Amino acid sequence: MSSTLFARAAAATACLTALVAVSACAGTSDEASVDAARSSANASLASSVAISASKANVPLPNAQQLDAQIKQALDPNLPDVERTDLIEDGAAFSDAIPDMYRALRDNPHAVYGVVDPVFDNRDGTLTATMRLDKDGSGTNVRTTIVHFVLLDGKWKISRTDLCGILRSADYRTAACG
Repeated sequence: MSSTLFARAAAATACLTALVAVSACAGTSDEASVDAARSSANASLASSVAISASKANVPLPNAQQLDAQIKQALDPNLPDVERTDLIEDGAAFSDAIPDMYRALRDNPHAVYGVVDPVFDNRDGTLTATMRLDKDGSGTNVRTTIVHFVLLDGKWKISRTDLCGILRSADYRTAACG
């Protein structure tokens, strides 16, 4: 059992024990409330186990794989539905795709990519660093932290962080508010 799962189980047990103790001290025995609390704690624990188990079965990508994923999202030959599937809440970016192509055309020398190290946050997210050299000269390189979120068995770039990357490139879209 992983330490996170163990901690969640311990917390659920402690909450249930405290609830039973409070009920006993109050001098009233409301078994329905205790049963409801027990069911809620068990459901929460079962959900945590399921989430942890599903995360454990998904391989962790390295910086090169995450970089390829971001570059794939900007490939004009990729169908839009596949592109937006690489982004958390990707459907929100559907209207911004033509503008992203314009930004790429406006900055043909831009160099960008995910670099090592990649950190597993053990909560269904990864943290990596992205470098952006907007004109490719190497004189004005910007870096930003990028998170990837495990959704539907896939690592997707965080919507919030994608918006941060776009802002660092001086690009605005309605998808980012």
